[in-house]
Order: sequence, then structure tokens, then C-alpha cells
Amino acid sequence: MKFRGRAWVLVLVMLFALGTAALAAEKGFLWDGTQWKDMTNDIKVAYVKGIGNMADFETAASGRSSAPCISKGFVDELKTKTVSQVIAEVDKFYKENPAKLDLPVVAVILQRCTKLCAPAAEKK
Repeated sequence: MKFRGRAWVLVLVMLFALGTAALAAEKGFLWDGTQWKDMTNDIKVAYVKGIGNMADFETAASGRSSAPCISKGFVDELKTKTVSQVIAEVDKFYKENPAKLDLPVVAVILQRCTKLCAPAAEKK
């Protein structure tokens, strides 16, 4: 009976190790237009506020003068826009550019709502 108990423990340990390795191998992802179009307005608000809060935190934690460029710019430039305005800009972009649903939402926000990242030149 001791052998069977040890065998089960070994099997469980192996399953746990394989499951952990599988989770570690999974790549992170950036939400893009594919996910954005299916989000409720509440989730969109949470997304915009979340990246805004992260930028606020990063700016405050590192000090105003040494804050990472994107975070500081994001905080400074988006002070003049409401969350609803940002969401409307992202919605408009994906509606006008259905072929660009693979562009990450954060890139759309930075390109459409700030001067930090100039929009890519359109191909003619």
C-alpha cells in the first residue's frame, strides 16, 4: 500500500510540475480590437482607468522628473480627456479600421489620444 501511495504522490507532483510549466510557457498578450469590440462599456472604462492608474503609479513612484517617458506623457496628456472620450476614440478607430483589429488597444490610445506616438503613415 505504501508503494501505491508514493506512486500517486509522484503522479500528482508530475502533473503539478507540468501544469506550472504550461502556465509559464503561455505568453502574455495585449488586448486588441478583437477583444475590444466584445467588451462592455464597464470593462472598457476599467481598462482605460487601469492603464491610467498604472501610469500614475509609475510616475509617482519614480518621481516626476525621472518617470518613464510613456507613463509621464500619458498622465500629462490624458488629463485633458475624459475616460468616455478615450473610449470613443478607440471605438471610432476600430470601426474605421476593421483591418487593424490586431493593433493593441494601448497603441491606439497612445496614437489617437496623445502626441507620444505619432500615427503610422497610411500606405497609399
